[in-house]
Amino acid sequence: MSDADSRRTRAIRERRNLFILVFCGILLWLVYTLIVSLSARFSYQPPGVTRPIIEVFCLFAAAFAIYLMALRVAIQAGQHRQLLPVIGLFAFSMRLLLLFSEPIQEVDIYRYMWDGQATMHGVSPFRYSPLQVLNSSAQQTLAPDLSQLVTARDSSPANEAILNRVHFAELSTVYPPVSQTIFALAALTTPSHSSLSTHLIVMKSWIVLFDMATIWVLILILGFTAKPVGWSLVYAWCPLVLKEFANSGHLDSIAVCLTTLAVYMMLRAFYSSVDQMAAIKNSKQTSLLWGIAASMILALAVGAKLYPIILSPLLILVSVQKLGWSRATMVAFVFLLVSAGVCWPMVSQSVSEPRLAAEADRRPLDSQSSMPPIPNTEESINSIDGNAPQAHGEGLTMFLSRWKMNDFLFLLVSENLTPLVEVPTSQRPWFIITSENWRQSIVTQLAALTSLSQEQVPFALSRTFTAIVFLILASYFCWRAIRANEVTHFLEGIFLTLAWFWLLLPTQNPWYWTWAVPFLPFTRNRAWLALSGLTLMYYLRFWLGYHWPDPPMPFTNYSGEHFFDFVVTWLEFGPWFVWLAMSWAMKRWWFHK
Repeated sequence: MSDADSRRTRAIRERRNLFILVFCGILLWLVYTLIVSLSARFSYQPPGVTRPIIEVFCLFAAAFAIYLMALRVAIQAGQHRQLLPVIGLFAFSMRLLLLFSEPIQEVDIYRYMWDGQATMHGVSPFRYSPLQVLNSSAQQTLAPDLSQLVTARDSSPANEAILNRVHFAELSTVYPPVSQTIFALAALTTPSHSSLSTHLIVMKSWIVLFDMATIWVLILILGFTAKPVGWSLVYAWCPLVLKEFANSGHLDSIAVCLTTLAVYMMLRAFYSSVDQMAAIKNSKQTSLLWGIAASMILALAVGAKLYPIILSPLLILVSVQKLGWSRATMVAFVFLLVSAGVCWPMVSQSVSEPRLAAEADRRPLDSQSSMPPIPNTEESINSIDGNAPQAHGEGLTMFLSRWKMNDFLFLLVSENLTPLVEVPTSQRPWFIITSENWRQSIVTQLAALTSLSQEQVPFALSRTFTAIVFLILASYFCWRAIRANEVTHFLEGIFLTLAWFWLLLPTQNPWYWTWAVPFLPFTRNRAWLALSGLTLMYYLRFWLGYHWPDPPMPFTNYSGEHFFDFVVTWLEFGPWFVWLAMSWAMKRWWFHK
């Protein structure tokens, strides 16, 4: 076959793939149209049993199957000039469609909107819990800043509705200052006396703005590494990303965008792009400037969500390798300085009477969510004075020290450390392999050696163990990236660090997996692609909680959320871990063959 015939055949194949891609995009758009229509039944007021969770879950499963087919076609489409416009057009239109949908089983966005209102009225959102504002009256003698919040609450019906919908209102906010800045901008750009739906759309628009920017940065990274531009679809059309950002409005899009941008700047600082291999490398001075810019952006990402700090060792060690100790010290110093600056408001709030809201004053949780309850402890049931700011960081401390959701590896560890003497038989995990005497002995001894209660010890010990495992894995990924000294290994190290951090968390919320999605093109094991779909099984927990609260599920001793925790999570992660291990073993065997 002549070169002309080969080019003609390739062009025909690329046009065919582009046509299939457009067809997939239309199918996805239709699926999301159905989801938007069903989302109206997820409004705040209707009881959970009326919500079409199963129907929506099936639609997202169908969307994920179409997405995988579209990804395969997009990668095979080569560098067709119309490929990026098609991906970008559908990515934007699908987000625009979901922007006007009701958040499905998520209420975090109401906290964002209230935090923005607090900041806009000149009060730190870290100072008072929403419940304190709800329980205060304009007729009372209040502290000036609390009075400002009460004024904000009463300034419009929408603000009062937002405040009443904040989840776990007895706790102060846990969201870092960079995200708080975006919340404030959303509040400032929302017309005064707007309806609640307008507040929602404006806030989600800011979230989607960062989401779309991530697509652009990913395209730059793909160009730098000479990967097919079709790989941008792995993030741009991902159903999980669309659900969690355009529909639910999770703030993680801010940190994801900044982290992805920081990684691109690291590439510019430390590596030559594939099409520049024969060119002269950047000067050390130019690389240093890019390195400093990367450290600043990564620090801002830490100020948006905290998790990007796990990438800082990779940034600093690669800086040492590429720039030398003196310049790497400057990069590290800038990162530490900016990180401290943007996070300082979280730890600088002066507290006069550090106490949590009274458990007796807690409003009942609405049926929008079946999140894990906050344990009743001596410290969490003190009464609170309306003028007293909340203990600073109580919300974050509670989240880090007690929260569990959709976990698998952490669940295996923690349940094998938790005594079960007082746990009903119907709530005992089936996968316990440790003896009751051993668990009780460990908990008793550690409680005596520390200031923790016996109820807190299993969680704290499990967090310590999984943290050590993560540090070992992250160190290995970092060492391998430095040893290989290649851009692809560096990006794979970024992905694996984020991925295993998520897998070892006690709170494996599905939107946390979006942290790793932009770097999926750089993993060599395609099993990772499946997680973006599997983690959506998390939403079945709500359906089980609504429809099977008491009687056990057939053939088990578990009902509702316990069935999810002890059975469904095994279906969600168990086969996938087997697939991952088998893929890794097969590659190792083939490599050494």
